[in-house]
Amino acid sequence: MAGTTVPLDRGGSGPVSESAVVERRIESLEVASEDQHAVGLGTIYVWELPVRLAHWTIAVAIVVLTVTGAYIHGPFLAPSSPIEASTQMATIRFIHELTAIVFTIAVGLRFYWGFIGNRYARWSSIVPHSRAQFASARDMLKFYTFLRSEPVPMVGHNLLAGAAYSIVFLLMVFQIVTGLLLFASVVGTGPASWLEPIVGYLPGGIQTLRMLHYLVTFLFIAFLIHHIYSAMYVDSVERDGVISSMFTGFKNMRPHSTTDYPADEPAVADNGLTAATIAARSGPAETTPADA
Repeated sequence: MAGTTVPLDRGGSGPVSESAVVERRIESLEVASEDQHAVGLGTIYVWELPVRLAHWTIAVAIVVLTVTGAYIHGPFLAPSSPIEASTQMATIRFIHELTAIVFTIAVGLRFYWGFIGNRYARWSSIVPHSRAQFASARDMLKFYTFLRSEPVPMVGHNLLAGAAYSIVFLLMVFQIVTGLLLFASVVGTGPASWLEPIVGYLPGGIQTLRMLHYLVTFLFIAFLIHHIYSAMYVDSVERDGVISSMFTGFKNMRPHSTTDYPADEPAVADNGLTAATIAARSGPAETTPADA
């Protein structure tokens, strides 16, 4: 057919087969992958700075809030006098409340960034809502239960993790609200005082609220253990820098080998490699008209 082009070989002596062109592309991609073996110098910038800041702030805050909250619930230090005990409790409570403010700001930042961040930070990529996403979550469940040998290749959060993070985020909001109510009941004055009447509508009042706030903490502890385990497990299988990406923002992945990387977006690496560079490595792009 007139107008069709056939790629020439590197010497320009004649056409080459389509399979040879594909082989060249694969070889060049392998070379590109070898050039980017260093941890943190991956081909895709996944986690933006606000996402990483919110992640580590929330992680540290949960640890501090858990320790101080456990002490407030049942003091485990041995003060030498009643005055020291009172001072100690006041100090721990102050640390707890100050950390809760930082925690609330970090959660608010992550919630906001879920609407304006890149494709991997957005709620539409985290919360499963389509048939394909639920299918992906089902395949990841098979991987975690050892019914599948490889995880679903994704740049951002896998959809099963996304579902878990969505639930955890709701629990964070629950802890923030119940914490504010507890704070209002203790302080009784100032801006928080208008929240105090809400406690009266709960069956059991302040004791029910305190117990719910305390029990949800154990869910965070369980999630933290599983989160660390799954991150290490997936990182050891995929070897794509899952853990290091939360420090650097980059993942070591071939972009177009994943299910959530846009097919029309070129792969841009941190060291300057682009799709054009990769294509150039496979030889001159010479073509010649061929008539059918």
